[in-house]
Amino acid sequence: MNRSYDDEWTGDDNTKVRLRAACDARAYAAVGDDTAVPPMSSSHRSYGSQPPARRRGLWIAVVAAVIVVAAGALTAVVVTHGHSSRIKAVAQHTAQGGLTSPAAPTSPVAQSRPAGPPPKMVRVTSNLDDGDKVGVGQPIVLNFSPAPTDSSAFTKAVTVTINGHPANGAWYWEKPYADQPIQAHYRQRSYWPANATIQVKLPIGGRSAGKGLAYAGALTSVTFTTGDAHVSTVDYASKQLTVTSNGRVVNRFPVSLGAAATPTYNGIKVVMQKGEDVPGSGTLRPNGTVMMSGPGYSNDPVPWSVRITASGEYVHAAGWNTNIGVRDTSNGCTNLKPADGKWFYSFSLLGDVVQYSNTDGDPMNPLDGLGDWNIGWAQWTQGGQLLNH
Repeated sequence: MNRSYDDEWTGDDNTKVRLRAACDARAYAAVGDDTAVPPMSSSHRSYGSQPPARRRGLWIAVVAAVIVVAAGALTAVVVTHGHSSRIKAVAQHTAQGGLTSPAAPTSPVAQSRPAGPPPKMVRVTSNLDDGDKVGVGQPIVLNFSPAPTDSSAFTKAVTVTINGHPANGAWYWEKPYADQPIQAHYRQRSYWPANATIQVKLPIGGRSAGKGLAYAGALTSVTFTTGDAHVSTVDYASKQLTVTSNGRVVNRFPVSLGAAATPTYNGIKVVMQKGEDVPGSGTLRPNGTVMMSGPGYSNDPVPWSVRITASGEYVHAAGWNTNIGVRDTSNGCTNLKPADGKWFYSFSLLGDVVQYSNTDGDPMNPLDGLGDWNIGWAQWTQGGQLLNH
């Protein structure tokens, strides 16, 4: 036994004597009387060569017994002769049920937990593609299937920048129609700046979308640009459409709006479609033509059609309407003369803004297409169907 270890843990010579006597007595009792046990010494004992093979196991048993005895004696000494702060600490730890054996494990054992069912993955898609060029009123629209039940992780992780700087917008969660997936729309308090680069980063793969739900990680970012700021206004009283680009008036056209039975909605509308594809072809019909139906007509071709609501309002050429600029006789659309309709079609970008005021119609439903700008900012920032956190 090392001298310094002895001095630190025993405290006085009388204790040493008692400790050695106790160890010797217990060691002899642990082995047969015919076995000679080397006496304990306060200095380290070197045994030289190993004992014969037939007695090697016996020596191991002796050493083990001595260690057990020493541990018991040390505990007794600590309790009886608490002379140093370290002895007192060991005695207190022992009394409180602490482990004193140096062979006891000191690191916690990992507890195995039963694995629960894997989360259901929420697929995310974007209405915008990388490289798209849109008008300044175009909101960011993401589609989710199935619907998230908690937006916390999403709103904390997703970032939107304008020319590399943080945007000051907010997400609004809505479900326009019962058979459509829930959507998250993002906009600022005012329109995007003109000719800007907007990037959405979506590091949401694996994050929680609510209990038992997690986002799939396929969509990680979307980057698009805005064009010039096209903002048009339609005034019912003057029956005129005024077109501006970057704040400058570039054209004015006479219009005919919805008749009394089919009035045009008031509010801010956004260009959401130009023309339409031939069914099953992926190719636009010529001359921006849309096959329209309404009171008194069915599936008639209407050229240079720019859609501004999901419910079917368009700004379009109407060569048959002789009341343009005079009376409102349409089924809710904004009728233009053929040349004016063609110009407006060519000028427009998806996401351009068309504002209506003083019509006989109701306020536009914010869920009727891209009616996001008809929701007040205070309400928008709350988050809609899923609260923002």
